[in-house]
Amino acid sequence: MKTTQLLILVTFVALFAGCATVAPNELINARLAYLHASEGPAEQLAPAELHKAHEALVLAEQSFLKEPDSYKTKDLAYVAQRKSELAGALGAMAADKARKDKADADFQKQQAELVKRGKQDLSDAEKQAARQALSDSEKRTAAALAALAAITAVKEEERGLVVTLSGSILFRSGESTLLSSAQVKLDQVAKALLAVRERNLIVEGHTDSQGSESYNQGLSQRRADAVRDYLVQRGYPADRIQARGKGKGRPIADNASPEGRANNRRVEIVIERAQTSNP
Repeated sequence: MKTTQLLILVTFVALFAGCATVAPNELINARLAYLHASEGPAEQLAPAELHKAHEALVLAEQSFLKEPDSYKTKDLAYVAQRKSELAGALGAMAADKARKDKADADFQKQQAELVKRGKQDLSDAEKQAARQALSDSEKRTAAALAALAAITAVKEEERGLVVTLSGSILFRSGESTLLSSAQVKLDQVAKALLAVRERNLIVEGHTDSQGSESYNQGLSQRRADAVRDYLVQRGYPADRIQARGKGKGRPIADNASPEGRANNRRVEIVIERAQTSNP
């Protein structure tokens, strides 16, 4: 996907819409947001999200060609802007990880899978958008994901969007009581999540390999409960959030090193995919 494709589309729209038709501010902002994202690391490190942003902008440009002053054009442009901003945020986050981890082969494989799933998700989403008006929920979701990506590690998996919080910033070693300093980070996370309060969440606690299996299972569950309870206190619906202790059974790093064990001591918040029904 190249920036020149967008420039060709914009030129086409300008020629056929007529010189007297001025693009709304929402569309101008969407164009600028996409150009900014495509000139950054998102093109290489978040191609799936950038592809979604590109397709959303194409829809907005097509609507502008047909209905220059319609609310539909402005709504489509707004969504395209938010998707571009999300692509830019995810691209910047991935670039930082690549600089630290030297962009290993596993990360490249993950990006390839994201492109494949992203194309299918985009196809399904755009078919639905063609049958019904854009909803406020979609706008809030795009904004919430961009906000989360800006403050912590976020990745897309088959089970949904996974927000990872380091255990070291939440708890003291071997404890399950939230640190006072952790409340700042959790307040930021809660604020973003409240925008998508209609989604089901699963809070998962994970530990390193030190200690017995039963001890780590209990500790991980208590930590997951602590984060869940905090989010509920901040207004997230209690019936839409579960807490699950995973113990030491799902490491993401080698437990042989202190750094690896630190990475394994984590809490993950899984934002489940929205349930859609056929018309």
